[in-house]
Amino acid sequence: MKKKMIAGALIAGMVMSMAMGSSALAAEEPYIIMINPLISLAVFANSDIGFNDAAEELGFKSKILGCTELTDTASYEMFQSAITEQPDAIIVCPWDYSAIAPLYEEAQEKGIAVIDYSSDSGLDSGRVTFVGTDNTTYGQIAADYINEQTGGEAHVLTMMANLDTSNQLEQRLAFEKKCEEEYPGIVTVLVDEDNGDPVTGLQKFEDDLKAHPEIDTIFCLESIGGVAAANAIDELGLEGITILAIDNNDDTVQYVKDGRIWATMAQNFYKMGYQSATAAYQYLQGEEVDPVYDSGTVLITAENADTYSFD
Repeated sequence: MKKKMIAGALIAGMVMSMAMGSSALAAEEPYIIMINPLISLAVFANSDIGFNDAAEELGFKSKILGCTELTDTASYEMFQSAITEQPDAIIVCPWDYSAIAPLYEEAQEKGIAVIDYSSDSGLDSGRVTFVGTDNTTYGQIAADYINEQTGGEAHVLTMMANLDTSNQLEQRLAFEKKCEEEYPGIVTVLVDEDNGDPVTGLQKFEDDLKAHPEIDTIFCLESIGGVAAANAIDELGLEGITILAIDNNDDTVQYVKDGRIWATMAQNFYKMGYQSATAAYQYLQGEEVDPVYDSGTVLITAENADTYSFD
């Protein structure tokens, strides 16, 4: 899969609708809606691109609904809006499943298939499949990378979007367990949250680094964290802090090239969107789909920042 670049800015509060073909779609063609959990994050724009590419290739009616803020209320309202459209399938990122769990049941009662991406609500929710990063594997590999880079001695600050964001929580716990079992010199000093907001992130990193001068390693589990951490380190005039970021946002990759971030673990959000749409379409056609699809990751460093690939 070739890397996909984001073209143009997403419109706040967007509702992007894309009709496939040169004329009105036939009634029998499936209608699939994808919900973008936070349109300001570039990685989810890559999922949108993957979704639209699949819609064009497979020929189903498609729509993307986008949340402008990462809150339970926004997530619930957008999912509810998708249900009222009576599509054949809804693709959703249940970053806080407990907040939207009743809507899974409502969708299924109305005959709407639900597919998860990026975060997994679990088989008990009734979802058809999950497409995204294997979170346990992600956390374990991150521990391996940090152990190798720091020589097995690190005092870690972990930054999440929210402390209860399910996929990030799984990644963090897997990271901590791997360190406890195999890398006892790597100790988590502090776990914090920044709501996926750059301004909040910058302030949180500055406050945390001031309060805990022993921190020498930063492990980011949300997309804006790496850049915010690097900017905070510059503002404070600190040196020697290792940053492992997440995702391949343009600014994050540029910071890696510039040496301001050591590395970033990129998740394949394009594949999440593309494979989710493909799985939804196949399911609606009566084909068998797997319960989980691992979209994979790649470590981006200064050495491969211009050449990395998810293939």
